[in-house]
Amino acid sequence: MYKIKPFEKLTFHDDFMFGLIMQDKEICREALECLLGIRIDRLEYIEPQKTIVPVYTAHGIRLDVYVDDGKKVYDVEIQNRDEHDIGKRTRYYQGIMDTEALLKGADYDELKESIIIFLCRFDPFKKGIPWYTVRRTCLEEADVSIDDGAVVKMFNCTAYDRVENESLRAFLKYVQNNNAESDFTRRISGMVEAQKEMEATKKLYFSWSLHDHDVRKHGREEGIRIGEKRGEKRGIAVGKEQGMNEKAVDSARNMLSMKLGTHEQIAQAVGLPLEEIEELAAELKY
Repeated sequence: MYKIKPFEKLTFHDDFMFGLIMQDKEICREALECLLGIRIDRLEYIEPQKTIVPVYTAHGIRLDVYVDDGKKVYDVEIQNRDEHDIGKRTRYYQGIMDTEALLKGADYDELKESIIIFLCRFDPFKKGIPWYTVRRTCLEEADVSIDDGAVVKMFNCTAYDRVENESLRAFLKYVQNNNAESDFTRRISGMVEAQKEMEATKKLYFSWSLHDHDVRKHGREEGIRIGEKRGEKRGIAVGKEQGMNEKAVDSARNMLSMKLGTHEQIAQAVGLPLEEIEELAAELKY
């Protein structure tokens, strides 16, 4: 049975709170600098729970935190459980992110460098090291550079005590066990607690959680119905996609009518593009 985690017990590593806190440009910038050991002058764009469905029949994805600094794009994901699919998931995420850029008019040589970051609260490859950096390489000639501009970095937060850098060690420890021991993590912790005092955030969380629950239930039921009707597995997949989209639109309409959050927050909660929320708001005159 699907259970919604009590709002009062949310921590930074819960999907909803993670996306909410990482909307803060300064927090997001510092987190990226800490994780990657680089300096970022400014962030142009942050979108939590960004939904990408580049083709109608494609399987969409929802990125926890999507960031563009003008030169690079970042996807930051929080992973609380080992679903044993992290390799193929990163492959699909990367392909979808690139496809979206190309559909917007970019040429191949205009694709920005992309960095996918997974903050795992488990060891994804059971090697005991604090992070794994993955790039495409040539097996026959190690010095051959593919230079596709794509990097995947998976952090094993359970191994925070093996990190020499004090700031990074404190951040990974905070993600793993919610112990704030540095100025940066104490700031994040303070923001989390402040959000938990806000009634609007609580309403948004329950709308977001109920939407996810409804999508799972409605998509499963619709998929089974269509699959049985067509007698093929493809019907289940199509039905699930249709059911998810219909339920998301219904949830958005309800949230708009009850004035539960801004258009951006509603888009985040239901997993629809902001443009679609604005169109629905115009129809409903909200």
